[in-house]
Amino acid sequence: MHIDPQIGALRGDHAAQRTMRRAVAQAVEDCRQEPGLAAVLAGLGAYGAGADLEECSGLNLLVSQRGAAHSLIAPLVGRLVALHRENPLAQLAFRHQSRGGFHFLQLGARGRATLALALHDGRGGPTSPATATFPDAERHEIVLAGRADLALLDIVEDHGGSATIDSVPRRIMAGECLRFADATQSWIVRNAEGRLLVLRLARIASRPQPTRQFDLVTGRLVHRASGDRRESRHEMMMALMGRMGRVDAAPVLAEMARSGSDHLRWQALRECLALDSGTGFEELERIARSPGDSLYSPAKALCVRLVEAHPEFTQKKSAPCPA
Repeated sequence: MHIDPQIGALRGDHAAQRTMRRAVAQAVEDCRQEPGLAAVLAGLGAYGAGADLEECSGLNLLVSQRGAAHSLIAPLVGRLVALHRENPLAQLAFRHQSRGGFHFLQLGARGRATLALALHDGRGGPTSPATATFPDAERHEIVLAGRADLALLDIVEDHGGSATIDSVPRRIMAGECLRFADATQSWIVRNAEGRLLVLRLARIASRPQPTRQFDLVTGRLVHRASGDRRESRHEMMMALMGRMGRVDAAPVLAEMARSGSDHLRWQALRECLALDSGTGFEELERIARSPGDSLYSPAKALCVRLVEAHPEFTQKKSAPCPA
């Protein structure tokens, strides 16, 4: 493994690390205290709590007045760029992620709402994504810099495991704002000329449907995840309990299978069955005897399949799932 000399030197220089962390924290705090951004973050709190966008003057200005978003973000970007010139190895105290051709920096999150910068890097030439993601959120995408060819996507027929997706080409440039209402609408970048920088204002639904990813050629559903951050955390915890073999967590998982979204309940039921077939099968039978339950049909079908393949399920013994 090759370690850059600068990084190697920094690893042993704890004083320099502390100085860098303080500089980053101070720069971020200074940015958030600037009047323009402070007003927007205050509005983000109200918006995230459910207020209409029109009631949040600072936020509404961003999406309604051309150039307002650029004027707000330019000083912030300038300050952060200056910070990195002084401290090239500094890690910004913002939630961030990067993958091939895409970079994301979350500026703020309040309740159900987030404000973030998204950079689509088109230096590699034209792209043609094979899939598109549809989150259940109200979104405003404000172009700060660059231009690109997009495809605006709309689910016109939803068949559960597949969808018919309408695609409309659109060319955008700095100053424009795109609006998406819910989980039936999305967009993809077909070709970005250089870099496309977007300010993204988003608010997930109060009871969000799962975020889904579809193959754009076949319309087939290729991935599904909870649209609720809290549920996502619960899913990860359930998976961890399962991988750790925590049989004592089975009653808790059975209880979790009784409330929440269908997706979360089904995941809890699966993990419960895997850890303790007796506890899990009792809960599965309870659901399969409740015609008014939204999981009634899949639970009843799973009951039949499990008993046919593994008759020992009917004994309801506490044991790892034999299936």
